[in-house]
Amino acid sequence: MNKELIFIKDFYYTKSDNDIDVSEISPIMRRKLSRLDKHALTTMFKVYSKDAEEIVYASQDGESDRLNTIISQYTGTNEVSPAQFSASVHNYPAGFFTLFKKLNIPYCAVSAGKNSLTAGLIKAAISNYDNVLFTYADRLSVSCMVTKQEEKISFSLDEIDSEDEFASFINILEGKK
Repeated sequence: MNKELIFIKDFYYTKSDNDIDVSEISPIMRRKLSRLDKHALTTMFKVYSKDAEEIVYASQDGESDRLNTIISQYTGTNEVSPAQFSASVHNYPAGFFTLFKKLNIPYCAVSAGKNSLTAGLIKAAISNYDNVLFTYADRLSVSCMVTKQEEKISFSLDEIDSEDEFASFINILEGKK
């Protein structure tokens, strides 16, 4: 069976909240970001290059904490914070990133339950573009530049363990397959 390989040019991931670095963003904007936003943006900043032609953002749960806050606000006071609401959408980190970097490139958000990381990688791999900034964020985040050119890091999707996609993918990136 011929297995299609995915090539990775560069990657970065967060291991804990100590890895968050959004110092590029002004403090007034930073305070509006959720923990998830900060993890995703940290990895996106580290991997982004001007070669990126598209962004694929994947997350299983997205902004579920923010959504729970909105639901509590609504059930408690029948009002919702507009700032919380606008930042609760699944693709918020990707949209924020393109606005912050003043990018005019397409992006999409993918959510496929426990297989969200793999689904996002598939979308990045089949893109019409040669260089795609792929980001997966749930509790932690990983970003990588998926490319059509052969690179040192290459793998097929069947190498990712579906029980813990994140840890398995990190092991592949670090060469610990």
